[in-house]
Amino acid sequence: MPPKKENKKDKKGAAAEFEEETKFQAVVLTDSYQNRFRPMTLDKPRCLLPLVNAPLIEYTLEFLATAGVDEVYIVCCSHGDQIEDYIRESKWSRPWSPFTVQTVLSPESMSVGDAMRDIDTKGLIKSDFLLISGDVVTNIQFDKVLQAHRERKIKDKNSIMTMVLREASSMHRTRSKIDPGVFILDEATDRCIRYEEITVDSTPHIAIDPELLDESNDISVRNDLIDCHIDICSADIPALFQENFDYDNLRKDFVRGILTSDLLGKTIYTHIVNDSYASRVENFQTYDAISRDIISRYTYPICPDSNLLDSQTYSYQSGHIYKENDVVLAQSCMIKSATVIGKDTFVGDGTKVDFSTIGRKCTIGNNVVIEGSYIWDNVTIEDNAIIKNSIVSSNTIIKEGAIVQSGSIVSFGVIVGKGQTIPLDTKLTINEDYVDEQDDDEESSNRLVGSDGKGIIYCESDIESDDYDEDDDSIGGHNRGALNSLVSNFYQLNVSDVSIASLSQPRKKTRRRYSTTSVTTAASDLSDLEDEEEDFMREAQLSLDRAIFENHDLDIAALELNTLRMAMNVSYHEVRLATITTLHNHIFRLVLTDTLDVKSAVNKVHNRWYPLFSRQVFDRDDQEDLLQIVLDDSSRRPAANAAKALMYTVMSFYDNDVVEEEVINKWWNSDAVKASDEKTKELLAKWIDWLQNAESDSSEEESDDE
Repeated sequence: MPPKKENKKDKKGAAAEFEEETKFQAVVLTDSYQNRFRPMTLDKPRCLLPLVNAPLIEYTLEFLATAGVDEVYIVCCSHGDQIEDYIRESKWSRPWSPFTVQTVLSPESMSVGDAMRDIDTKGLIKSDFLLISGDVVTNIQFDKVLQAHRERKIKDKNSIMTMVLREASSMHRTRSKIDPGVFILDEATDRCIRYEEITVDSTPHIAIDPELLDESNDISVRNDLIDCHIDICSADIPALFQENFDYDNLRKDFVRGILTSDLLGKTIYTHIVNDSYASRVENFQTYDAISRDIISRYTYPICPDSNLLDSQTYSYQSGHIYKENDVVLAQSCMIKSATVIGKDTFVGDGTKVDFSTIGRKCTIGNNVVIEGSYIWDNVTIEDNAIIKNSIVSSNTIIKEGAIVQSGSIVSFGVIVGKGQTIPLDTKLTINEDYVDEQDDDEESSNRLVGSDGKGIIYCESDIESDDYDEDDDSIGGHNRGALNSLVSNFYQLNVSDVSIASLSQPRKKTRRRYSTTSVTTAASDLSDLEDEEEDFMREAQLSLDRAIFENHDLDIAALELNTLRMAMNVSYHEVRLATITTLHNHIFRLVLTDTLDVKSAVNKVHNRWYPLFSRQVFDRDDQEDLLQIVLDDSSRRPAANAAKALMYTVMSFYDNDVVEEEVINKWWNSDAVKASDEKTKELLAKWIDWLQNAESDSSEEESDDE
């Protein structure tokens, strides 16, 4: 008897069931289970705080829309009702949304572990899912990451997670200075062998179990990775949290626990990106850094004029200035570079706004100065007020002549009285439950905000113990709150973190391979690398990066570099190295964000900054050293564009008389160039051939003239 023919109805049912089973899910954790954004998060969840005038969660959801996600579960703890209301009214709940979205209230959750256990109890996860924080900004092409994850799972059935990490220096501005992580990886497979969180009270070394070294002949200790908090997880992970109630923190508990367990036998991999942007707004320091990156279009296509909200109308103007419709600017006001201004905002006569974000329906008076600050919605700033490097939350008033000094946080509803000065790194709130115990009387509050003001000092000691040691008010000689200051200070680093960063050679990226005979890497073993050259490299790159980013005068940039050189007693080689590294960082940022092609990017950067080399290159030996630095730098860059960037850089040096032709020819015949990759030699050969023929033709013409 022939087999029974399957009818169309059965086929449709099977297809629908298969489609249901293969839906890609995402879990968004809206709560950080930290207090780093207090006092603002006393009134509003972190994921709804504005970042360049759009709620933080919009950046995460925009990424999920491009990542091919079908179902999104938004886990809410603190202020869950506000998040639920926001999502309900947002475009993501409309019929045309690229995914379905559901809020999951978990008010009793105190950690990521609690949230995952709640997810497991509700039985929401059916297959591999994307776990992400609600404060992530990224333009990663996720299809490649997901494909790599699935291929790994085929090869390794025990693989349960892929952590997406972004390659960046240990000193990068978007890398949180609070509890950075160190990843120990199998170099060949990118499997994570061990994870260590370097807390503020850690010993200045890491100890590697000798047994780990038996697992691979080639491991790397990576302190140059930004943890994006983007993870592809297997459906088993919520159950693993359920089985292990001591797992609270995703990294230091779960990842570390899985990797050190002899019983589970599970593996975790990493996917390292170096051609895309990905960072998490973890604290005030990264809030400032990521805001600047968005305004400067390093996050392209995620920029203010992409208008994440349907109601936004931002347009781009030269100098990274963005304005919405219905902005009123007095004729004599000065709106400088890297500034964003929202709808229905008025800026008065003589007011100067530079490198700042101003929200909607703000009234800015006459002769006001706003620099490097973030002014949210419905803020009134009266005449002659000064605000520098601070956050001023919605519905606040800064009265006439008041001064808000750098690092200050003015929370919702605060009024700073006429002529009052708010000191550095002060946090103000109107929530009386969090008054500073040392300043809890009405008289002291009046002294700060004035008799016509409203607000109290937020109690800094309320910051969670996970971020700071509550028994110690200082870290490495610095105030503990400095690590979470809006104003980044790269001197205020964890001693342990600096030690780990020193694993790298000063001129290479921050990684070092270990042989199978290695056991422990202690700070004492690394003392030779803690030298003035490394300090200079860090500070010089920061100085020049700031000069490029803020378009400083070239003479001032050169003076700062020379001052650093003399202060730290380093050679001009180190100055050239820092200059090339920084310039090429900017070139590749322009290329990788599709802002410019390679040639245009090299010309744009070098045409502006090549005169720096006239103060660093003095003879032919210096010229040859400069070419070698460029060659070494290109070997660390993405292969697709490295050779072109090298060729156009050498051409720029020649055209601008930085390097002589004889030196270029000598360098071209050097062993270093001969050992470079074929693409580099192929492109350089064409230009060198042109250069030599052009010189030959020129000589023949001169002979004919004679």
